[in-house]
Amino acid sequence: MKLGVIGVGNWGKRVATEYIRLRDEGILESVILFDKDKTKIRPFKRTARVVESFRKFLELADATHVCTPNQTHYRVAKRCLESGIHVLLEKPITMNRDEAYELVKLSLERDLILQVGHIYRFANVIRKVKELYESKKLGKVYYFTFMWTHMLKPMKGVSVLWDLLPHPIDIINFVTKKWPRNFHGISLPFRRKRLSETCFLSAFVDTKVSAFFYLSWLTCERRRILEIASSKTTIVADCVEQTIRMCRKGGKWKEVKVEKNNTIRDQGLNFIKAVESGKNLYNPSIVGVKSVEIIEEAVSRVEKMER
Repeated sequence: MKLGVIGVGNWGKRVATEYIRLRDEGILESVILFDKDKTKIRPFKRTARVVESFRKFLELADATHVCTPNQTHYRVAKRCLESGIHVLLEKPITMNRDEAYELVKLSLERDLILQVGHIYRFANVIRKVKELYESKKLGKVYYFTFMWTHMLKPMKGVSVLWDLLPHPIDIINFVTKKWPRNFHGISLPFRRKRLSETCFLSAFVDTKVSAFFYLSWLTCERRRILEIASSKTTIVADCVEQTIRMCRKGGKWKEVKVEKNNTIRDQGLNFIKAVESGKNLYNPSIVGVKSVEIIEEAVSRVEKMER
């Protein structure tokens, strides 16, 4: 398989590096890279095939991983699907539900794989959380809390909700098979140029379970923390360190064994397997569409507060 990467920025170069390793292992025939910024693909000239024309890229690739800015996802993915190329598209799938549904429809019409990069579905730390949740060892779950932060300059047309909220939303669905809804309790302690850079949100997972989200571009610390409070225990999963701590009522904190894994590699292998088998497992495009619908709900609530 000839697999391409479109967009070789901070995230794209990490993705490209993993596919090059898979090629070196004989899993891929070749890796093709394209970016409008030629300086970004220049360092890969000795290790991959780099092309400076998008049209040429479309002629060469069988499948592609799209790592371009959020606002470009729809038009880039559409061009690829129309050219008969299987697509793994970074989250969010698009910036509105209509475009997301259009991509899903197009992929089905062309019998092509369309996946969305909800990468924590491949993280062993989150898979362990799912295992604990499904085992009923937690007892009655009261709430989920997500702390998703890093330092980032404001991006044109993109708020912190579109950047950081997709992963927590998808983790809730992956773990519980439910979706957060009815966002409320939103506060915006700081904003510049009317683009939300920090948000505190709450939502319902079901009638008796809540979810709380702290999202921020304003702290230097990169945190990807999930806490679950329940009747029997509290667990804290650190998705950066890939660790889980558990504290039963009245007890001490204990480490839960987690085998750390390379989530970019495992997601890439899943994409390759999906293309080869025709079976779209773990991160199908419809999951990405539902995530977009939920983010639109949250954004709508934020916009009402800003008026």
